[in-house]
Amino acid sequence: MLQMKKTASLLLLTTALISGKAFAQHNCATDELHKKYIQEDPSLAEKERQFNESIRRTLSHLDVNTLHRTTTSITDTNQIIDIPVAVHIMHSYGTDYITDESVYALIARMNNTYSLNYDTSSIIAPFKKYVGKANIRFHLATKDPNGNPTRGITRRFTYLTMGGDNQVKMDQWSPMNYYNIWFENVIGMGVAGGTVLAYAQFPSDFDARSFYDGVICAAPFIGDGSTIEHETGHYFSLYHTWNSSGAACGTAGACGDDEVDDTPPTIGHPSGCPLYDTICATNYFKLYSDIHGNDSLVNYPDTTNAQNMMDYACETMFSKGQVVRMRNLLLKSDVGKRDSLYTPSNLANTGALDAIPDLTPVSDFFASNSNKVQYFTCPGTTLKFTNKTWRDTVTSIVWTFSNGATTPTTTLTNPSFSSYVNNAFTDGGWVNIVMASTGNHSGTSVDTFNHSVYVADAVATPAQNVMAEFSTDGDFNKWPTFNYYNNEFKWQHASVGFYDNHSMMYTGFDSRVNPTLGTYPNTGTPKGDFDDFFSIPVDLSGFASGNCNMNFFTSGASRSSISLDINDTMIISYSIDGAKTWTTLTTLGKGDLLNKGASSTAYVPTTTSDWVGRTVAIPTAARKPYVVFRFRYLPGVDHNGYLVSTGNNFYMDRLNFSPFPAGVNDVKMGNLDVAVVPNPTNSNAYVVVKDADNTIAHVIVSDIAGKVIYTTQQQISGNEAHIEIPQSALQTAGIYMVQTTTGNQTKTQKLVVY
Repeated sequence: MLQMKKTASLLLLTTALISGKAFAQHNCATDELHKKYIQEDPSLAEKERQFNESIRRTLSHLDVNTLHRTTTSITDTNQIIDIPVAVHIMHSYGTDYITDESVYALIARMNNTYSLNYDTSSIIAPFKKYVGKANIRFHLATKDPNGNPTRGITRRFTYLTMGGDNQVKMDQWSPMNYYNIWFENVIGMGVAGGTVLAYAQFPSDFDARSFYDGVICAAPFIGDGSTIEHETGHYFSLYHTWNSSGAACGTAGACGDDEVDDTPPTIGHPSGCPLYDTICATNYFKLYSDIHGNDSLVNYPDTTNAQNMMDYACETMFSKGQVVRMRNLLLKSDVGKRDSLYTPSNLANTGALDAIPDLTPVSDFFASNSNKVQYFTCPGTTLKFTNKTWRDTVTSIVWTFSNGATTPTTTLTNPSFSSYVNNAFTDGGWVNIVMASTGNHSGTSVDTFNHSVYVADAVATPAQNVMAEFSTDGDFNKWPTFNYYNNEFKWQHASVGFYDNHSMMYTGFDSRVNPTLGTYPNTGTPKGDFDDFFSIPVDLSGFASGNCNMNFFTSGASRSSISLDINDTMIISYSIDGAKTWTTLTTLGKGDLLNKGASSTAYVPTTTSDWVGRTVAIPTAARKPYVVFRFRYLPGVDHNGYLVSTGNNFYMDRLNFSPFPAGVNDVKMGNLDVAVVPNPTNSNAYVVVKDADNTIAHVIVSDIAGKVIYTTQQQISGNEAHIEIPQSALQTAGIYMVQTTTGNQTKTQKLVVY
C-alpha cells in the first residue's frame, strides 16, 4: 500500500457537536501502559510488529474498492462472534459499588455498538460508507471457572479500588476463556491532560502479562456511552487513530496513523467535536497492489474521522478497516489468545449463550460510624449497618442481631443499596448477624456473619492488672483482630514470645508470585492496606497524676536492606468515648518497628535478645476510667513503584501500663541489686535498687570529667525502688557515671546517652 498526494479542494473546516451527546476528554492510558510493557520487555515490540504485518497481508488480498463502494459492511454475511464476559466490581462500598443493573445496561450498549444497532444518521457524509459492523456480541458468563452458576459479576471489598489499577485485578477469570472487565473507584495512573477514565491491555502483551489481561475502568464512567466500547477496541487490537505520532492526543503538528487505512491521519481530538478537520488528511488516498500486480487507488476522505470510536472527542463509529482488523485478530490469529474465546467448547463451558440464571441474592453489608467503616464498638455506641445485598432484585431483608442489640430483629421491605439499620449493643463479644434476603425471582438466601463485628466489655480492667501476653489460654480473644480485606497481610496469634510461646504477630512477609524488587509482581500489593487489633477496655484513672506509660516488647525485620524501602508503620490510637472517635497517640516506623535488619525469609524471633522494649507515654487527656486502644498496621512497599512489600513479620508482646518506661519493670537483676535502665538511652533513665534492709538509696550522676550533674535520694520501700534520672540532666550525648549507695554498699555503673 502506497500513500500519495492527490489534487482536491480543501473542505471547509467546521466544528459541530452531535445532537444529544456531550463529549469530554476521554484520557485512556492504554498507550502509556503498552509503552511501559515494551520498555520492560522489548520482545513484545517484535510480536506486535509481526501481528501488524499479518494484518497488512490480509488487507492486500481484499478487493478494497468493493470494500468501500457501498454503505454495506463486508461483515454482514460473516459469522457472529460471541464473547463471554466476566465483570469484577472492586469497591469500598461507596459510589464504586455499582449495581448489577448498570452492568446489564453496559453489556446491552456494547452489543449495540459492536453490532451496529444504533443510529448512524449523525455520521458525516464522507464517512457514511466507511461505517463498519463488527458482528461481535458480548454475553455475561453463566458459568464461573469452576462450572458453578453465575451472572458473570463478582464483587470484592478492597483498598485497591483507590487507584490500584493492575494490582486490583485479583479476581481475574482465565483470560483464555473470559473477557475480563474491572471497575475500581478511580484510576490511579495519571497522564498529561486530565483524569484517566480507563485502559486496556493490547493482545500482543498477553504472553508477558496474561494476569493483567482485560480492561479496567473508573466506576463513574460505566454509563458514559463510549469508555468501555473504546477500551474494548484496544482489547481487539485497535490503536488510537493518531497512534504512530507517539504524541499526546491533539498535539499540534503531530500527525499519526493507526494501521487502518480508512481512518485518515490525525493529531487526535481531546475535546470538542471538529467534524471536518483537514489537518493531516488533505489529499489523502492509498494505492493498493494485489497479488496479481493489479493496482487499485482508493480516494479516502480529505477530513479526519473525528467521530471514530478510537478518537477521544465524539466516539461514535468503527470503520470497515477497523472491523477487518478486529475480526482478523479473532478469526485468524492466536495473538492474545482471543481466538479461544468464541469457540463452541468455550461458549458451552462458560455458559455464554445460556439464559442468565435466577440465583438467590448474596447478602452483604458494611458497618460504619460517622461514615467511616468500623466493625469494633463499645456498649451503647451505635453502628450503622448498610445493606449491600446483590445478584437479584431484593424485595425484603430480615436482619437478626445478637449481643443485646437495641434492634434485635428488623425487616426492610423493598430495600435499596442505601437502606440501613442502626444498632447498639449491651453485651461484649463477637456479634452474630443473620441476613435473610429475598429476591423477586429466586427465593430467599440466609447468610450468617459471626465474626465481623466485635463489642468490647462494658467494664474496664484496672491498668495495674493488664499484662497482655496474648496467650490463647488467657484473654487473647478479647483483643479482637480485623483483617478487613481478607488477604494475607494481617494480625494473628503467633506461637513465639518474649517469655513464653505467645505473642501478637503482624504477617507482613509478602508471599505473592514474583514479589521481588525488579520483577513486575502479580496482583494484590499491600500498598494502601491496613489491619487493626484492639485492646480490652482499660481503666487509666489511677494515673491521673504522675507518669503513665504503655510498655510492650517488639521484634521485627524488613525484607529489604534499603532504607527507602522500609516503609511499614503502626499507628496507635485511643478512644475515651466508647469507640466513637479516635485520637492518634503515636506512629511508629522504620527502626521503631524493625529492629532485626533484613531477612529474605519469613522472620521469626528465636531468643529474648531479638526483642526490644518500647514505651509510649500516655497523655493526661487519655487517662480515663474507660479507654480502648487501636493498633493499626500499614504494610509498606518499595520506593521504585514495583508495589511489592519490603517489610516482613512484626511481633508484639507483654503489653502493660506503668509509671516507668519499658525495661524498668522487666529488668532481670540477676546477682546485682542495682541496675541502670534503659541503657543506652536518649530519654530519661532509672536506677532500679533492691535492698532487703529498706534503707535510703543515694544516687550521684557525674559526667566523664567527674563533674556532678545530678543527685537524688529515695527511701526503698517494699525492698525495691525505681529512682528516675530525668532527661533534663542528660541533655548532652556521651558517657555518664552513676553511683548508687545503699547502707554501706556503693556501686558505680556507666550510662550511655545518645
